[in-house]
Amino acid sequence: MADELTAAVLPLGLVLFAFAGFRLAALLLFFQQEEYDGRRFLRWVRRAGARDRWTSLAAAIGLVLGFSPQGWAQWAGLGMVALGLLEGLRRSLLVLRRAKKPLRLTARARRILALAFLLALAMCGGLGLAAFLLSPQPAPVVMAGGMTVILAQTPPWLLVAANALLMPLERRIQRRYRAQARARLAAIDPMILGITGSFGKTSTKHILGHLLDGLGPTLITPGSVNTEMGIVRIIRERLEPRHRFFVVEMGAYGEGSIARLCRLTPPRLGVLTAVGEAHYERFRSLETVARAKMELAEAVWAAGGPLVAVIDGIADPALRERLLARRSPGRVIRVGTHEDCEWRLLARQEDEDGLVVDLRTPAGETMRWRVPLHGRHQAWNLLAAAAAAHELGMPPAAIAGALSSLRPVAHRLAVTRSAAGLTVIDDAYNSNPDGFRSALDLLDRLGRAQGGRRILLTPGMVELGARHEEAHRALGRHAAGRVDVVLLVRPERFPGFEDGLRAEAGDRPPQIHRFARQSEAEAWLKAHARPGDVVLIENNLPDLHEAPPRF
Repeated sequence: MADELTAAVLPLGLVLFAFAGFRLAALLLFFQQEEYDGRRFLRWVRRAGARDRWTSLAAAIGLVLGFSPQGWAQWAGLGMVALGLLEGLRRSLLVLRRAKKPLRLTARARRILALAFLLALAMCGGLGLAAFLLSPQPAPVVMAGGMTVILAQTPPWLLVAANALLMPLERRIQRRYRAQARARLAAIDPMILGITGSFGKTSTKHILGHLLDGLGPTLITPGSVNTEMGIVRIIRERLEPRHRFFVVEMGAYGEGSIARLCRLTPPRLGVLTAVGEAHYERFRSLETVARAKMELAEAVWAAGGPLVAVIDGIADPALRERLLARRSPGRVIRVGTHEDCEWRLLARQEDEDGLVVDLRTPAGETMRWRVPLHGRHQAWNLLAAAAAAHELGMPPAAIAGALSSLRPVAHRLAVTRSAAGLTVIDDAYNSNPDGFRSALDLLDRLGRAQGGRRILLTPGMVELGARHEEAHRALGRHAAGRVDVVLLVRPERFPGFEDGLRAEAGDRPPQIHRFARQSEAEAWLKAHARPGDVVLIENNLPDLHEAPPRF
């Protein structure tokens, strides 16, 4: 019987290694979304409960049965191990297939995956050697069960270990890529404009890129690319000699992040869109956010350039007062409602066709701009981009003309109407409270104008830290009276939203439906939306936050 068991265990080894490979790949998907930050990834594994359960339990039962001298127990144990492996393999494949943002098998990802798999093989080899030294004829079922438990539990640490071991190589590769990017920048020498802020960066970048195209060929970092190696890749692959301007979105993941980006792409003009509560989870305080964002200003001022600052978007009172009182070491072009702002917003209105903005220019001229862009908060982004373009030589009249042909940024309050009469407000890439409030106001206005139901689909926001519940509760109160149907994705993540909504709505709350995944909420919409309805899709969480795997 021992020979028969051994013969049965050998092909099971192939299933074991397939399980290990696909489990590593499934977890690498999330490691990649955490930008290969080992500490953040392991914290996510703990918080999300992404540790293996089913395979480990089945294998542990099989291992215990493998110690029995009874033949039936040995075969039952082997069956339990096989069942656990097949179920674990199925769950790993399901995670990879359902991912909203698929695993990108870049060169770095392939290296991490290959080394992690080799480490898994080494562990299995070490276990086999230890078992052989303890007993010349180790029980095959016990061996299979033990290896399965180890390979089910260790993949997160194997990925982090592989990444750490590869870090010297990655640093050499990154140094080479950075050197290539700097050489290309030096050869082409475009005018570099840096944009940062707690929110509004991407929209302002797209608006500014649209305006600068009227002055000369312009390259902007695409989408939400705002990290060092992402920017390096854009320089190496997309920057061409014809480009006169290069607009760079700069994200902050801690103090020093923006300073590092400014060393890579030295800006001669900077735009600060906001200093607010987005990303509190990373920074913990407004003062820290302000210091991190002002690294852009310091780099621009060192180069003798100006900073465009949206004063009304700065929640930190000390920084706001400093910029208004002209106590900065460099030039500041201020945007806002304050009377001392060079670009002063006088009024803003919104209708079905977009925004109507009344403003005063630095020359004291009063203008009215009509822009086919939705969201009252976009007025700040428009004026910030206008101030930067004007500084580079674009007259206000030309700015107004260019803005009249502006197209909405994809997934950022983009309004579309279907042939079936359904209006969709796509704000899937928004994740800040100000934008959320503005989107709810737009939903209310369009819904009342069209006479249909006002439907909100949202999974809430992330990275608000200690303000998470407070911010969601305030948004829930704001949503009351502005929505008729609410579709909540993973509502257990942000219970404050529903609490605030019900408290404010009183005895006339909207219909509330709860879903585990965004795709399920979208399926409900397809089945139940009617002509005349207006739907707001507010945020769309990455797999890290929406669908933690259940292994």
